[in-house]
Amino acid sequence: MTTISKHPQETQDSKNSPGKKPRKQEAPASLMEQLTTYLKGVRSEWGKISWPTRPQIWGQTIVVLAMVSVMTLCLFALDYLFHFIITSITPHRS
Repeated sequence: MTTISKHPQETQDSKNSPGKKPRKQEAPASLMEQLTTYLKGVRSEWGKISWPTRPQIWGQTIVVLAMVSVMTLCLFALDYLFHFIITSITPHRS
């Protein structure tokens, strides 16, 4: 019978297999070694980035500005409409 664990690959049978030795715990790396390893990984991934071209950036910027303008106009129209409805329903104070 197997048990459900947090890790789907692990089962009760795989934990108690006679042919498998438990993994040795490696000594924790120092902070400088961890930082060095991390920065090496960052450097290797940095070269894999495909940067957008200048025309792509301008096109995306124009799309964003257009959408912000449209949303601003929609919000203004809704605000004006609600203001008109509320002021027509409520009595005016002198």
